[in-house]
Amino acid sequence: MITEQAHVPKGAGQGEDRLVVISDEHGIRCAGIVDGATDKSGRAYAGQSGGAVAAECVAETLRHLSPGTDPAAAVTAITNGLARLRRRWGIADDDPLAPSAVAAVLLPRQRLIWRVGDVHVAISRPGRREHHRGDKRIDRVLAEARAAYLHCLLAEGHQAADLAREDPGRALVLPVLQRQSLLANRFEAGPLGFGVLDGRRVPDRFIEVFPLGEDALEVTMASDGYLSAAERLAQAEQELAASLRVDPLRIGAHPSTKGLAPGATSFDDRTYLRLRRSADDAAAPSRGGCRPPSDHHRREDAHEAVDCGGGEAASGSA
Repeated sequence: MITEQAHVPKGAGQGEDRLVVISDEHGIRCAGIVDGATDKSGRAYAGQSGGAVAAECVAETLRHLSPGTDPAAAVTAITNGLARLRRRWGIADDDPLAPSAVAAVLLPRQRLIWRVGDVHVAISRPGRREHHRGDKRIDRVLAEARAAYLHCLLAEGHQAADLAREDPGRALVLPVLQRQSLLANRFEAGPLGFGVLDGRRVPDRFIEVFPLGEDALEVTMASDGYLSAAERLAQAEQELAASLRVDPLRIGAHPSTKGLAPGATSFDDRTYLRLRRSADDAAAPSRGGCRPPSDHHRREDAHEAVDCGGGEAASGSA
């Protein structure tokens, strides 16, 4: 059963995160967080950013998958949907700025979580809490480079407010950010390679599976707009607020490729979901937990992914 959830865009609109919960007469059969990649192309897709379009495509595919779909098959279905989206929008196969997303998905009846990309995951078991942080090496490298440059500018006498407004550190790493998808879903990229949902095949090494077993009590997932999949939503919010209060540039304890823009509530969209194993689930492994709140999406089981996307891409701010 769902015990806590939150979805807070960093600015106006729905943002690029999606919280997905699918249920049927037996309860929750799929729950997860989809995080669309921050768009760096300057393109808009019918008024939406590439990250929002990709996240919605992934979410829509998840809503139509049958309950027994295993992680590899789910990722394949999502990939096929995003590939169709690419074709409909006329996006080249080698476009490094194509819409993309990451996701973590709980399948209660299969007793597992699968993940592609940097969504935080935590599993509470008796006497311990198992953390699977959502980050990747390429982001750590670029975050440290941005932090080093901004620290140099501060040492030269630049004002933090001016750096927050212009963010020359972001400009420094932007050429790599715009090209880093060239390292995605590739074995030969070595330690800088990473998995992403973008319409290209995701190698098995980038599809992580976390078995729940019989002892999992709670599952927490959080997009990387939070610092971690904290044990409680209030804790996740407090951690984030405290970090942004002392380090709005995000060049200290939690360096990032972007900071807190003037007037923004945070540096990124943030979505949090915590679920607890119900007594019914413990007694009957074939059934899910209690039904989620009525405002969640409800779909009938289906075996084929939907056809995502439509129209033509237009230039403009995203």
